[in-house]
Amino acid sequence: MRAKISKSILILLILIFGCSQFLFGQTSTRSQRTSDETTRDRLLQEYLDKQDAAEQDKLLEDLKTRSQTERHTADYTSPEIYDDTSAYLQMSLDSLSDSLFVAEEISDTIPDTTLKPFGFDLFETFYKDAAVPTDVADIDYYILGPGDNLLIYLWGKVEKEYDLTIDRQGNVFVPKVGEIAAWGMTLKDFESNVKSKLSKVYTDFQISVSLGKIRSIRVYLTGEVKKPGAYTASSLTTLFNALYLAGGPTERGSLRNVKLIKNGKSSKVVDLYKFLLEGDSQGDIRLSSGDAVFVPVSGPRVSITGEIKRPAIYELIGGEKVGDLLEMAGGPTAIAFTDRVKLNRLSPDNERIIIDLNMNPNNQNDIDNIVLQDGDILTLYPKYEEILKVVSVGGMVKNPQQFERSDSTTLLELVKRCELIPTGVYYERANLFRRYPDRTQEIIPINLYDLLAGKINIPLQDRDSLHIYSISAVKRRQYIYIDGEVKYPGEYPYYEKMSIIDLIFLAGDLEKNAYRLNVELARTDYRGTVTTQLIDITDPDVEQIKLQEDDHVFVRKTPNWFVHHMATIEGEVKFPGEYALLSRQETLYGLLRRAGGFTNRAFPLGIIFQRTSIGEGLIRQNLPEIISNSQPLKEDSLGNIRKLEFIKFNPENVSRIIIDISKLMSSGGKIGDMTLQNGDYIYVPEIPSGISVMGAVGAEGTIKFDKGRKVKYYIIRAGSLGRQADKGAMKLIKADGKVFAGRGTLGKRVDLGDAIVVPTVIKKDRDWLNIVSQVVTITGGLLTSIFIIDKL
Repeated sequence: MRAKISKSILILLILIFGCSQFLFGQTSTRSQRTSDETTRDRLLQEYLDKQDAAEQDKLLEDLKTRSQTERHTADYTSPEIYDDTSAYLQMSLDSLSDSLFVAEEISDTIPDTTLKPFGFDLFETFYKDAAVPTDVADIDYYILGPGDNLLIYLWGKVEKEYDLTIDRQGNVFVPKVGEIAAWGMTLKDFESNVKSKLSKVYTDFQISVSLGKIRSIRVYLTGEVKKPGAYTASSLTTLFNALYLAGGPTERGSLRNVKLIKNGKSSKVVDLYKFLLEGDSQGDIRLSSGDAVFVPVSGPRVSITGEIKRPAIYELIGGEKVGDLLEMAGGPTAIAFTDRVKLNRLSPDNERIIIDLNMNPNNQNDIDNIVLQDGDILTLYPKYEEILKVVSVGGMVKNPQQFERSDSTTLLELVKRCELIPTGVYYERANLFRRYPDRTQEIIPINLYDLLAGKINIPLQDRDSLHIYSISAVKRRQYIYIDGEVKYPGEYPYYEKMSIIDLIFLAGDLEKNAYRLNVELARTDYRGTVTTQLIDITDPDVEQIKLQEDDHVFVRKTPNWFVHHMATIEGEVKFPGEYALLSRQETLYGLLRRAGGFTNRAFPLGIIFQRTSIGEGLIRQNLPEIISNSQPLKEDSLGNIRKLEFIKFNPENVSRIIIDISKLMSSGGKIGDMTLQNGDYIYVPEIPSGISVMGAVGAEGTIKFDKGRKVKYYIIRAGSLGRQADKGAMKLIKADGKVFAGRGTLGKRVDLGDAIVVPTVIKKDRDWLNIVSQVVTITGGLLTSIFIIDKL
C-alpha cells in the first residue's frame, strides 16, 4: 500500500512538472514569435518610409524641372509689411526656396472647397418667401383663357354690371348679346369686341372690362431641381416663379441651359446668367398650362479665386475665354497683380499643370486670353504692397502710426509729430529699428532725455521704426511686505523714499495688541544676505528709516497681552455665568470664590471641568489620523477589506479634567488648583438622588444611596446580573470622573453620585454547517485525486 501511494505521488509530481514546462514553453514560443513579428514589421515600415521619401523627392524634382522648362516667367514674391512698430517682434528673414515654391504649387492643385457655384444663392434667398404673382405688370399683354373671370361695367344711358367667367370652349355669355369668344385675346381686344356686340343692342354708353379672378394652370418642373413635380399655379406664373416653387436648381443643375418644353417640344432655352449678371429678364416668360421646365445637368465649370471681386465657380456654355471669366466674376480687385494670373489645368495626360497668364489690360495685344476648359482653376495674386517713404512710431505716444518721410526728416521731428504721452514714459531708452536693403536689421538705442534736450538727433531712413516704452513695461514691479499685528498684512507696491510708518498706514494701521517697541525689519541685499533690524516705531526719528525693495516688516504681539479671556461657571454656585479672567494666572479656586462659593444644594464631588482646547490640541497632533491608521482590518468572504472602528475619536470626550475638589477646598486652593484658560467651562451639579445602575442587570434604574455599601449590594438591588452580563468588564464610575473596572469591582465601596455599568458579553456566531461543508468538499477532492493517481 505504501509503495502504491509513493508511486501515485511520483506520477502526480511528474504531471505537474510536465504541465509547467509545456506552459512555459508555450509562453516562450509566443514571446519569441511576438518579438520576430515586431522586428519584421519595423523593418518593413522603414523600407516603406524610404520608398515614400524617394518617390516624394522624385516628384518634387519633376515638378521643379517642369515649372522651369514648360513656361519661363519671372518669380514674384510678396514683401513683408509692417503696419506699426510692434511688428519688429515678428520680424524674420524669410526667403522663398525652390522647395517652398513647389510645395505652394502642389497645394494649389487642391480645389478650393470654400468656393460655391455662382447664382444658386438667388434661389436660396427667395425660396422660403417665393409666392405666385397675383397681379399683372402689363395688362395689355395678358392672354385670356378658360377659367379667367371678367368684370364688365356699362354706364351712360345704360347702367349694367356683368360678372362673367370664360368657359371651357373659351366663350362668355352676355345677356341680349349671346356668346362672345375670349380665348386667346388680350383684354383690350376683348373689350373692343364686346363693345361692338353691345352697340347693336344699346346706344350712348361707355364700357370698361377688367380682370377679376385669374385662372389656374398646371406646370411641371423636372431635372436637377430641388423639388421636382407638378405644380398648380396661377396663369401669371413665369419660368422664374416656377423655379422658385421647386426650390431652384440643385448644385448639379445648369443655370445656363434651362429648357422650356411646350407640347412635348423644346420651345426656348433660357440662360439665367443674363439675368444674374445683366439684369436681363427677357427669359422670364409666362407659362401656360401643361408647360414643363427642364433643368439639365450643369455643363463645364471653372473656378476663380484670389483677388477677384466675385470669386466663385462659373458654368461655361462653350467658347468662353479667360477675359470673359474675369468679366463674369466682376473683374480683378484694385490690388490684383494681373501680370501673372495662374491657371491650374488638367492636361490630356490627366495631370495638373500650371500656366502663367498675363492679363494686364495695359498690354492689350499681348494678353494671354486663352479659351477655358472644364475644371480650370484661375488664381489672382495681390500686387507688391510695400509702402515707401514712410517711418513708423508706436508705444507711449498719442498718435502711434506711420508718417511720411522726406530726406530731411529727423528723429526729433518724428517724436514731436507723434507727441509723447505726459506720464509713464521711460525716457532712459527708446529703440529705433532700422532695416537695410540687404534685409539686415539694426537696433539703435535712443536716450529721450538727450534727444529732447537737443544733444543728439538722427536723420531717418526709409522704413525706420521707433518704439517708445512705458516704465511699467521696462522696470519690474517693486514690492515690500508686512506681516503680523496690522489690519491688512500682505504685499504692497514700493514707492521711493517710503518709510516704515507709510507702510503701516497702507496696511490699515496697527492692531491693539501690536508691540510698538520691537518691530522687526528684514532686508536682503544683492548677494542674498539677510539682515534684521529692531525698530521702535514710537521714536520720533523713525521716519528717517527708509525702506528698500523686498523689505519685510514683522509686527509682533505684545507679550502676555489678551482681551477678555472668558470662563463659564454654571450650576450650584451663588453667582453662575460668564467671567472675564483677571490675568493669565487666575485659578479655579479663585473663580469659585468670585462666583460666591457653593449653594446648599451643591454636590462639589461631582464637579465637571471641561477645556475645549484639549481636543483641539490633540487634533493638531494628528491624533485622529493616528487612531484611524491603528484600527484593525478585516477581509470578508468576497475579498473586500474594511476597517473596523473599535476606537472613535471625539474631542468632547477628552475635554474633561478630573479635579480632586475635596483637597482643593480643604487646602484653600493650595493643593489641586488649576490655572484657567480662555473657554474653560465649570459645572457644579445638585446633590444626586442615588446610585445609577445600568446595563445587563435585572432592572436598570437609580437606587437610594446607603453609605458604606459596595457595588454588589446595588447589583442585587437592581435584580442581580443578567445572563448576558460580562462580570469581568463591570465598571464603577465615580462622581469626579474616575473609573474602576475589572473583576474586583464588585467589592468596591460606592459613594454618593457614583454610577455602575454592567456591559453585555460579546458572543461570536459560527456557521458550523458552512464549516463542515467546506471540510467535506476539501477532503473529497483530495481523496478523489489520490484515487485517480493510484489507478494510473
